[in-house]
Amino acid sequence: MYIFEKATDLTHHLRNGMPVYPGDPSPSFESYSTLQKDGVNLTKITMGSHTGTHVDAPRHFIRDGIGIDRIPLNKLIGEAYVADLSKKPIGSGITSKDLRRELETEIASDDIVAIYTGCSEHWGDKSINRDYTYLTEDAADYLVSKKVRAVGIDFLSVEKFKATEHLVHKTLLGNGIFIVESLSNALNQFVGQRILMICMPIKLRDGDGAPSRVVAVPIQED
Repeated sequence: MYIFEKATDLTHHLRNGMPVYPGDPSPSFESYSTLQKDGVNLTKITMGSHTGTHVDAPRHFIRDGIGIDRIPLNKLIGEAYVADLSKKPIGSGITSKDLRRELETEIASDDIVAIYTGCSEHWGDKSINRDYTYLTEDAADYLVSKKVRAVGIDFLSVEKFKATEHLVHKTLLGNGIFIVESLSNALNQFVGQRILMICMPIKLRDGDGAPSRVVAVPIQED
């Protein structure tokens, strides 16, 4: 049974000066109209498609991959297991051995895997924007072998900064596994637990990705 009244937001606020993947466009949120001057408040928003908490669609790296608007809704809502990988040193790679130890008896086909690395506790600390914890290629292969539906992580990317071939993204997205990046540190309270995870990205036509509201709903055993 899902306990909706205890739903928790796993989404970062969108704001000026917020962290972004180095090299991505910095977002801008500025007043365009005001109640005092125009009789209405309206904000002009400029940002990249992978700003803040967001979902990567296959189109991000896969030729002819589907866009964010074509990911079926039933794939964006599902049960997730929250794996605690925060003991890994920040900046290191999470391997298939690490995941097998945490997940082998906990997940089933079509689950979402949400990975808490602890990097989200340092959100806004520029010193780790290029040196965060990430998935290795064999970890991505392991997740494909488990036939999960999605993978989430609590920092800017699932992949090592400036990876040249982007094999982690290509492996996951190429196998229809969408990616949720920059989950907030609210994920920490669910480590070692199963939750209902709801991901609602902006419906950007043919989008390679989009900012998303992500919510965790606790599961109560009957």
